[in-house]
Amino acid sequence: MSHIQNNGAAPGSGSNRRNVTIALMVATFLTAIEGTIVSTAMPTIVSELHGLERMNWVFAVYLLTSAVTTPIFGKLADLFGRKVIFTVGTVLFLLGSTLCGFAQNMDQLIWFRALQGIGAGAIMPVTFTIIGDLYPVEQRARVQGIIGMIWGVAGVVGPLVGGFFVEVLSWHWIFFINIPFGLLSMVLVAASLKESFERSRKKIDYAGAATFTIGMVALLYALQKGSETHSWASGSMLLLYAAAAVFLALFLFIETKAAEPMLPLKLFRIRDITVASIVSFLSSMVMIGIMVYIPMWIQGVLGYGATYAGFAITPMTITWTVGAFLSGKLLVKKGTRYSAILGLAILIAGSLWLSLLDISASQFVFYVITGVYGISFGIVVTVFTVTAQSAVDWTMRGVSTASITLFRTLGQTFGVAVYGTYFNERLASELAERQVESGGMRLEDINRLINPETAAQLPEGAKQALREVLVSGMHGVFLLLAAISVVAFAGAFLLPKRQAGAMAANVPAKASGE
Repeated sequence: MSHIQNNGAAPGSGSNRRNVTIALMVATFLTAIEGTIVSTAMPTIVSELHGLERMNWVFAVYLLTSAVTTPIFGKLADLFGRKVIFTVGTVLFLLGSTLCGFAQNMDQLIWFRALQGIGAGAIMPVTFTIIGDLYPVEQRARVQGIIGMIWGVAGVVGPLVGGFFVEVLSWHWIFFINIPFGLLSMVLVAASLKESFERSRKKIDYAGAATFTIGMVALLYALQKGSETHSWASGSMLLLYAAAAVFLALFLFIETKAAEPMLPLKLFRIRDITVASIVSFLSSMVMIGIMVYIPMWIQGVLGYGATYAGFAITPMTITWTVGAFLSGKLLVKKGTRYSAILGLAILIAGSLWLSLLDISASQFVFYVITGVYGISFGIVVTVFTVTAQSAVDWTMRGVSTASITLFRTLGQTFGVAVYGTYFNERLASELAERQVESGGMRLEDINRLINPETAAQLPEGAKQALREVLVSGMHGVFLLLAAISVVAFAGAFLLPKRQAGAMAANVPAKASGE
C-alpha cells in the first residue's frame, strides 16, 4: 500500500515520553470522568429540566459533533502535527464544558454539549495517535492498559464527585471539574512533546471536510429526530435522507480525487481496518446502551440516588484495565483474530446475562455484569486500535486511528437513536395499555420516577406500576444489545490470521489485508 510521504522525523522523536504519557493520562481522565459524571447526573438533569423525551440529545449531539470532527482532526494531526491539534481540541472541549456548567435549560445544554463534542473529536484520536508515535507495537498495548487504568480511576471518582455535586451543590458543577485537568494536559504536552514536520504549504481537503460534515450531520440528525418524533417518512425526514445521500456520495467522489484526502478510501482496502471499523461500530452500540440505561434502572427501578447509579458503571471502568493488559499478552501470543474473538465472546456473555434480568434484580448483579463488560471492552478496544495503527506507517497513523474512533462514535450515535426509538415506543405502548387499570399514567410520571426526590411524592401503587413500565422498555433495549453482540462476534472471524510478530515489526498490512 502506498503512503503519504513526509520528510520530517517521525512525531514523538526526542520527546519526554514520561511527561507526555502523564499528559495523555490526564487528558484521558478528562474525557473519562466526563462520561461517568454525566451518566450519573443525567436522571437528575432531565428531571430538573423536564426533558426525558429529549434526554437522548444530550448524549447524541455530543456524539454527533465528535463523530463529524474526528476524521477531520485526525487528518489535520497528520498534516500539522499532534501537538497543535491536541491543544485546539482541548481548548474547544474546555470552552464547551464551561458553557455546559452555566446552562439554564435543556436547549442551552444541548448546544454547549455540541461544542464540547467538537473538542472531544480531537482529544481521543490524537491521544491514541501520540501513543502510537511514542511506543513500538510490543509496548503499545501495555501503555494503553496504563491509560485504561485512568478509566478505572475516573470510574471510581466520577460517581462520587458527580453524586456529591448533584446531591449537595448542583449538577452544573459536573462540567467545571474538567477545567483544571484540561489546562494541565495542555501545558505538559506543549512542554514535552517534540515534533518535526515540514514547514511547507499543506493541501487541506476543504471540499471533503465540508461535504462530509453536511452529509453526516444530516444523517445523524435525521436518525435522532426520527427517534423522538417517530415520523420517519415525513417530508422533512425524506429531505434529510436525500441531503445525507447526496453529500456523502459527493464526499466519496471528492476523496478519490483529492491530493490529501481527509479520509483516504484506500485505508478500507486493508481488511484489518475494514473489519476493525465494522466491529468497533457494533461494540460501541452495545457500550452506549449500557452507559445510558443501566443508571436509569438503578434510579428508576431500584430507587437509588445518582451516586449509586454511577457506581453501577464503575466496575466496567475498572475491569477495562484488566482487559487492556490481557489484550497485550494475547496479541503477542495469539494474534489479533484470537484476541478479538475472545473479547467479543465475553461481550455476548454480558449482554445475554443483562437481557435475562427482571424487576427483582439486585444492584450487585449490575456490578458483576458491568465488570464482565469492562473486560470485554478492554480487550476489543485495545486490539482494534493497535490493529488499525499497525496496518499503516506513521504518516497515516493519525487518520487511521481517527477512522476507528469515528466508527466507534458512529456506533454510539446510531445506538442512541435506535434504542431511544425502541424505548420510547415501548413506554408509550405500556402506558397506553395501563390507562384503564391505573387511572392514567403519563410520560411525565416516568420523569418523576427516575428522580428519587420526586419519586417519593408518587403513591406506592403508582410507583410499582411505573417501575414495571420502565423495566419493560429497558428489557427490550437489553435484548437488542445481545443481538448486536452476536453480530459483532461473527464479524471478528473475518480478521486475517496474521500473527503479532508482523505487527511487532510494525510492517503495514497490504491492501489485500493478507
